Amino acid sequence: MADGVAHTGGRPSHEAAEELDRTVITVATAEFMRAGYAGTSVEHIAKVIGCSKATIYRRYPSKKELFRAIVQERCQHMVGILQAQPGSMANPMDAMKDMLRRFLDFLLVPETVETYRILIMDCQQFASITADLDEAIDPLHQRMNMLLGQALGWPDTPENRAEIAMLEMSLRGLVTGWPLHQMLSGHKPFATETAKNRFFEASWNVLESAVRTRALSGPPA
Repeated sequence: MADGVAHTGGRPSHEAAEELDRTVITVATAEFMRAGYAGTSVEHIAKVIGCSKATIYRRYPSKKELFRAIVQERCQHMVGILQAQPGSMANPMDAMKDMLRRFLDFLLVPETVETYRILIMDCQQFASITADLDEAIDPLHQRMNMLLGQALGWPDTPENRAEIAMLEMSLRGLVTGWPLHQMLSGHKPFATETAKNRFFEASWNVLESAVRTRALSGPPA
């Protein structure tokens, strides 16, 4: 068994079962990233791991459900972005900047990019999985909306909340839109970490200026 997962007959121990689960997700992720969804088979994943197809199917009844588990694993990383939010940041703009930077780093991880690419290539087949991803990302949007609302200082009304949500989507795109598009197109957006830092700071300056302008102009009439 791959990665030190030994099989001695009978039901595996809890520890061995957990280790096998991690191995299945790790190997399946690598194979989906390497060959795409259509080019990857459960049989091949089992061969790489050194187990039977039945072992995988007992955990995931189909290849689609196995891919869903990989998306959920990516979602757990997304949740980590929220959990890592420093509680000491009293300034909402500082908190928003910190979150956007970590969100950008998350989006540029190869596993995240390839997951997005697979979902985009066959969005109808993966509609329910895409909905899972949207649901996982929603707390990030909600927190961004809250921080943006605090920075703007507008009264909490349904109309203002709708305007803030639209503004948040537009401003977030300043930071994440171009780099993610480049990655999805097969290009590396940044040659160095310094280049990524410069891009982020330039994008953030535009975003910060836009927020200041909207705060001065006030909420929509």
